[in-house]
Amino acid sequence: MFRLIRVEGDSMSPTLENGDYILIQRPRSQKNLRPGLIYVLNHDRLGRLVKRLSRIDESGLWFCGDNPRSTTPEKIGSLPYDALIGRALIAVTPKGIRRL
Repeated sequence: MFRLIRVEGDSMSPTLENGDYILIQRPRSQKNLRPGLIYVLNHDRLGRLVKRLSRIDESGLWFCGDNPRSTTPEKIGSLPYDALIGRALIAVTPKGIRRL
């Protein structure tokens, strides 16, 4: 199932800007996750986040923003696979449409 999500905030700037839209799809399994790709996730304290998967280890999934002022991976913490809403596939921006 595909979903269209509106990006809020500047944590993924310059890759994604506030007001951009991303088309997402839920990964079929944990084996399909790849560091470096962008995901949308539910965080119990921070709400819905759009972040880049930075690493996977025994404690879970670690995410970061592209903007140096973004919330740090340490503040986000490791998250379980169930926190994922979907992987960003396409960005729809004022500059056009592009694959992520």
